[in-house]
Amino acid sequence: MRTIQTFNCRENSLNTSTYTISTQEELGETLAHAEAIHRSTVWQNQEVRKTFFTQLSACLLIQKSAIEEVYCSESSLSHERFEREFQRTLNQLDAYINEGLNRLEECQRSELSDRTLEKRWLPVGPVAVFGASNFPLAYGTLGGDALGALAAGCPVIVKGHPLHAGTSSLLAQIAHEVLAAMELPKGIFGHVLDDGFALGCSLIQDPRIKAGAFTGSQSGGMALTKLAQDRKHPIPFFAEMGSLNPVIFSNNCSNKTALLSALAKAVTEDAGQFCTKPGILFVPSEAAQAMEQAFKILLKDQPSHPMLHPSIYEKYCARLEVLENQGVKVTRFKAELPWHADRAFTSITFEQLLQTDALHHEVFGPFTCLVSYEYLTQVEALLASIGGQLTVTLIGTSVEIEPLKQIAQRFCGRMIINGVPTGVVVDPAMHHGGPFPSSSDARFTSVGEDSLKRFIRPFCLQKN
Repeated sequence: MRTIQTFNCRENSLNTSTYTISTQEELGETLAHAEAIHRSTVWQNQEVRKTFFTQLSACLLIQKSAIEEVYCSESSLSHERFEREFQRTLNQLDAYINEGLNRLEECQRSELSDRTLEKRWLPVGPVAVFGASNFPLAYGTLGGDALGALAAGCPVIVKGHPLHAGTSSLLAQIAHEVLAAMELPKGIFGHVLDDGFALGCSLIQDPRIKAGAFTGSQSGGMALTKLAQDRKHPIPFFAEMGSLNPVIFSNNCSNKTALLSALAKAVTEDAGQFCTKPGILFVPSEAAQAMEQAFKILLKDQPSHPMLHPSIYEKYCARLEVLENQGVKVTRFKAELPWHADRAFTSITFEQLLQTDALHHEVFGPFTCLVSYEYLTQVEALLASIGGQLTVTLIGTSVEIEPLKQIAQRFCGRMIINGVPTGVVVDPAMHHGGPFPSSSDARFTSVGEDSLKRFIRPFCLQKN
């Protein structure tokens, strides 16, 4: 029997609890249960789903202290961050079940001369969800993907992330206890653990799975997307794969120092482990030197934070070394505590960025890149070079940024005016996704009530 043991970067020690890795046989049983649920009508009852979500929310509140303890010990995130993420989970539970009911109740009816047409929405079937490393709650075992699929009427199988196996297992246990109390079949919600890729590959390739959702790196998202597409019967796979989230300064802005300060915090908050962390700041060449000096001081003043896990810390350090080996001058502010990431940035020209492929991809950690530009055509060329983004932020007067809007919207799913890209909220108007490679399908969001659209399909009933 193989097990997983998690690590506490704040304490610089292994956590004592161990978690059993699931077997292929256990995965097979979980898949069989999920398929049986989809073939039955038990989870199609909207009142049953509403009751489940209501009771799940109540049980999460009862177990809040236990969840917080294991969450903080193995994610190395703060208690304040837990509070924000826990509340977001409760908000998702409330919003998604109401939206799920509304979506599935929608019906378009047409009375034609020779027939009647009715278009409704059906759940796609069992959904595979891959938990994210950086959001154990909001994108984890009971995160937006899993809750969205459940609200849409789909059975769900979650592959918990090994870096927070305890949080994942506890949340799964709570979900199973709610199902048992309601005398509902366990196949509605399945949970497996693995410390590698074998189980995840088997899960997404199994013909009983009808859709998949993932939040993480581009390499991981693309590997799973390819497996989903290469099946005998391909399925939709919704991967949110991170982003550089460019911030573009125009020549004039009245509160430049305050915005630079907010951006320095956004770069370093929770060790820069947000998918919306601003990873590139475009600044006008005539102001580049002054903005670099100001940003340098602001970044230095930010506190350091531990990364999620030693392996993520080591990958971050390796990425900075790759940049330095390619001749990129990286300014670092050394963190003194174990596993705390160095705050870092580089300042380069438009031409240097185009020639440095390593800077065209997200650096997961508290690092950003200042790039000086002279013309809007250069900004457009840079955006085309790095590809689709979750966000693009424009900073300046309304007159100056107006021409930038038409350029930027071609490359992002969300545009921020005079703000920072971090701080995603669960709201019907939110869109969290973007053109490739930030996500595998720019038409869909992984946050907000519209995220349920990923897990339903239209069905037309014709009566002659």
